[in-house]
Amino acid sequence: MKKPLALLLCLSSWALGSGCNLLDISDAEGTRGRGARAFDPYSSSASGAISLSLLAFNGCAILPNGEPVARGDVSLPEGAYPDACTRLNDGAPLGPPMPPFARFNVTPGTIYFLREITLVDTVFGQHTEFNDRQAPATWARRQSRFKSLDWSGLTIGQETWRDRGSGSFQRETYFENAAWMISNDDTFLVEVLDSDGNPRASQTYLRRDFLAENATTGRTRVSWTVDGLARPRFPDDPEPQPPGADPIYQTVVKVSVANATNPFKSITMPDLSGDGAIRVTWSLMPDAPFYFPVTFVPEQERPATCFRMGPDGLATDEQVPCGFGLEQAVRIRTPQNGRYYMPGETVDFMVSLRDGDGNGLHSRDLLPTYNEYVNGDSNGLAYFNDFMIFTYRDTSSSESGFKVVGPLQDLRVANGTYQLPYFSYPGTSEPRFFVEPGLPSILPGYADSQPPARYAVTLPQDAKAGTYAIVLKGHRSYMGERLNRLDPFFFQVGQEQKTTYPERIGNCQVCHNGTNSLSNVHHGMAVDHVELCKTCHFEQAVGQVSDIVHRIHASSRKYSQNRADCTLCHLTRESTLRPSLMSCNGCHVQSHGTEYYDLYFAEMHQTPNAYGNCANACHAETPPMQHILPPQ
Repeated sequence: MKKPLALLLCLSSWALGSGCNLLDISDAEGTRGRGARAFDPYSSSASGAISLSLLAFNGCAILPNGEPVARGDVSLPEGAYPDACTRLNDGAPLGPPMPPFARFNVTPGTIYFLREITLVDTVFGQHTEFNDRQAPATWARRQSRFKSLDWSGLTIGQETWRDRGSGSFQRETYFENAAWMISNDDTFLVEVLDSDGNPRASQTYLRRDFLAENATTGRTRVSWTVDGLARPRFPDDPEPQPPGADPIYQTVVKVSVANATNPFKSITMPDLSGDGAIRVTWSLMPDAPFYFPVTFVPEQERPATCFRMGPDGLATDEQVPCGFGLEQAVRIRTPQNGRYYMPGETVDFMVSLRDGDGNGLHSRDLLPTYNEYVNGDSNGLAYFNDFMIFTYRDTSSSESGFKVVGPLQDLRVANGTYQLPYFSYPGTSEPRFFVEPGLPSILPGYADSQPPARYAVTLPQDAKAGTYAIVLKGHRSYMGERLNRLDPFFFQVGQEQKTTYPERIGNCQVCHNGTNSLSNVHHGMAVDHVELCKTCHFEQAVGQVSDIVHRIHASSRKYSQNRADCTLCHLTRESTLRPSLMSCNGCHVQSHGTEYYDLYFAEMHQTPNAYGNCANACHAETPPMQHILPPQ
């Protein structure tokens, strides 16, 4: 029997239901400021239930690595599940359907709660008239797998351009306001079926039970994208640039809700073996349930593919069965003087990724190969997957790797420049990936090579003194559980005295607590270290932090606070007094219309640009009067 859920879990649903009562700060969970580690009660196999993610692509269930799931021997209604599936990992345009081979394993007798359900239907190269926005909308309403939804009220919404690097852009047109999109009382009935198709367990989830569903976080959307363009010459440019370009066209309907706020709504997997299925019936589509074939694998039958850990905290050669969960650790070599690193010295460290029971997920010196990840043989460890990110539009699916940044006291938002005010390796927005994007498909032998678990980063000769961080970004999917983790590990440079973050933002734990603490959503980083977000999100290609954070909360139906009250998140007045087109447009969409249109396409190293400080030019004399700012 699993341990009962901690009492803190109930506070997650309470916080959302109460609208995050900022006046009640008597409890530790209401403490304003940077927060505390107490806000991550979910601990995988030690919790009362295991989080369950259900993903589907073009009618087939898929694993988080993008591979379609085979039907197996479960008895389902005629036509309920296809015998052949399009392989997302074949890239765009999608190839012909093929018989799938992957298996979706779950553990009988284990209690699960629904973390996520994501259903995607997409076509490539079908709507290729650059100025015809009606055709993709018509496909969504009349031909997609979601055609039975109530599409009344559908409008053409925002059009965004995203810098993909090297002068290439993606234009995305959103379709919004359909009745099903703004519904809040619909339900998802989750049933576990045995091999004969009979329900053996069930649970009903309300749509409002889930925290995340808006498109800014990669969730529910209907959109039409054109990828591989140069920038337009002017607003509403009717010709794709450059003329004669051959961009990629994609139309997508994505229904995605994530992060259940009530983990007490749980499902005990029946004590079965062999094949079965999970059936999800959406109340808005009662006659078209979604099926996710599963294979019941008892805990005692799990193969010994993980590694027992040694006294040095690294994997031994002894292999043992894996458990749920993901924990990350780093072993840093002792500096030459035994106390702290000096400028110019090389920081040598080893990465150790483990399950929640402390077993190693890889050998001492090497990580699994990319092909082992795709084939489901990596003990659940995930790597950068271009197709999950750009085809499935899954913004937190993979990207495992690390960054080295510091000192902490110098971590400032880099607005409109690539010149970071602190040391960062790599200096780009993305981390140093364990498997580099694109290389598995173009570099012979790369997909079968094992990435190292040991790395070395040389500090600059003029490295400032203080506390630095090795930030690990990890992802794992195992037995239905899907986890993202982002953990910092600290070391000293130039001095023994520790330093800390600028502490300009915080308070996330006022609403993000319990199962919806920052440790359990998106990248999985604790609120204590929220200022590390800026070290990756400083350009448009990955979402600039002051832009996406504002947009996420401005567009969320679950955020009930006064959007003009900057004191909820900003701890200092100075942190609010730097308006830019990107940061302000998160709430005030196109506040200047197209007056500064060219700035959205200006390179960050050019001045002016969309991330530049508007206060330097126009907004210097008085702060925005319609906002509530910190007093100092």
